[in-house]
Amino acid sequence: MSSAQCPKRKSCLSLEARFMRVLDLGCGSGRDLASWGVTASDQVTGLDIDYSRLAIAKVRFSNQLYLQGAGECLPFEDESFDRVISAVALPYMNIQKTLAEIHRILVRGGSLSLSLHLPSFTIAELLHNAIPKPVPTLFRLYVLANGLLFHCIGRTVGFLKGRTESFQTERGMRVALNRAGFVNLFFRRATGPVGETFIVEARKSKVIGPFAAARAA
Repeated sequence: MSSAQCPKRKSCLSLEARFMRVLDLGCGSGRDLASWGVTASDQVTGLDIDYSRLAIAKVRFSNQLYLQGAGECLPFEDESFDRVISAVALPYMNIQKTLAEIHRILVRGGSLSLSLHLPSFTIAELLHNAIPKPVPTLFRLYVLANGLLFHCIGRTVGFLKGRTESFQTERGMRVALNRAGFVNLFFRRATGPVGETFIVEARKSKVIGPFAAARAA
């Protein structure tokens, strides 16, 4: 019997089509992803570099899988996820390497949703530390310079001992996402727990050309 002849079958098929494998990159101690459009039927995996935060996440959301790892080297097979979400975590990663890894693990047509730091966040942090804390001020100057570099060429560089941080701009993200092979870019501003951020939506192309890997390198 076809789905047209059986409304219940059609309903089941539509629910099945909505099921997504979602990666919460930089999940920290876990969070409610309903505001990101994630439903209870979706299969969510959280990944973070901080094991202590993951331990909290496992208690708070025991129905989800949590793994320790870095965005620059994701421990997943190619095309393992339908969607990747990252809430203000990409600013603390090597952006070009992480976007290439996200592109690799997404299925064709898969979606990417990011919230990112605006320049105003870095400037506020710099002014806050300027006089009483000279060492943090030096790092904030690096973050500011790294953000400007990212704005110009869509790439970031690391600080001492591999530490990385930057702010992001629409121009820089366009360059970085296009280089990694993402399409259908969309940008908007939002207010969240860490202040004003901007949201980026993108998709992995359904048609992967022969030069996609070279663009993501």
